[in-house]
Amino acid sequence: MRILTVFFILIFTYSVSQVNYQKDDSKIEQKNYFNEEKVKRQLDSLNNTTPIDLIYNKEVAQQIKFYLFQKPEQVSRLLALSKYYFPVFEEILDKNNLPLELKYLPIIESSLNPNARSYAGAVGLWQFMYLTAKEYGLRINTYLDERKDLYKSTQAASRYLDKAYSKFNNWELALASYNAGARNITKAIRRSGGKHNYWEIKPFLPKQTQNYIPAFIAAIYVMNFASDYNIYIDENNIFNNELVDSVYLKRGLKIEHLAQLLDIKTSTIERLNPVYRSNFVPFLDNEKFAIILPQDKVDEFLSKEDSIYMSLADMELAEKLHYPPYTDVEKIRYTVKKGDYLGKIANKYNCSIKDIMIWNDLKTHKIYVGKRLSIYKTVK
Repeated sequence: MRILTVFFILIFTYSVSQVNYQKDDSKIEQKNYFNEEKVKRQLDSLNNTTPIDLIYNKEVAQQIKFYLFQKPEQVSRLLALSKYYFPVFEEILDKNNLPLELKYLPIIESSLNPNARSYAGAVGLWQFMYLTAKEYGLRINTYLDERKDLYKSTQAASRYLDKAYSKFNNWELALASYNAGARNITKAIRRSGGKHNYWEIKPFLPKQTQNYIPAFIAAIYVMNFASDYNIYIDENNIFNNELVDSVYLKRGLKIEHLAQLLDIKTSTIERLNPVYRSNFVPFLDNEKFAIILPQDKVDEFLSKEDSIYMSLADMELAEKLHYPPYTDVEKIRYTVKKGDYLGKIANKYNCSIKDIMIWNDLKTHKIYVGKRLSIYKTVK
């Protein structure tokens, strides 16, 4: 499955806010700070600690200069956001025995914005397309979009990257496949005459993938050495992981109601819980859902839990609130039998022929006995 991306180098998902970097020098004057030999040495120092090849060339230099001299405000904001996201990325990557430098990938994917959505429909920190998300076990339904879940989406991305590395045995190609899909990497290898080096197959890759590894290397460099260019953390956007906690709920709720009872902004709860859609947290008999809150509000919630639940019920009654039905999508693996054709299978599962073709990346209506098809159906 293909994962399409939102490039940090092309689309910046956050609005520019007040930043904490020195403004005495203009951006043009800042360019005088760029010392090519120094950048090479600094990249070499990083390269010695990772299996990913962090080379320096003109494409990488161009991306580094773009970050430093055209978007210093954005870098400042990313430095702040990384304090919240990177510890989680590192924990999950380490658990999966993957290079910790992969934590920088969401910078070029989503600018560390869990609500980022690409023009093609990729969503979340790691920019999963719908079908790829379902393939890797992420739920997307009336209440949830787990592409926005910090922990679950990072685990899914780790599985994807581990699988890609197993296929190509090369981290640059694995990363490129995250952007373009494994099929395009295999095609580029074949067109290059069998080369297995990203820089050698680069001319045969889709245009955005030609920029992908240079942007990734540049992001690693800039996040490590931003202070050398008078770019510092935006203090207005620091949200410390240690200052939040989660609590499992005993009932569904409307986030706006909880915000009122805890005297906290609804936007703060939404920011901490982007996984929940439509401002509702669901409840199922066989599953309890957690909500992340500032630590002091978790303490308050636990100390007043019974009265909070009673107040929530009163608020729902006053609004005559009815929660939407909880629906999910189930993946079915169907094996084509003798006499099957796409129209017949589509009728069986109440979907369209076009749906089946998209789900399985089919170019024609032709199918053969024994072929396994992925079918997605809505369930209650």
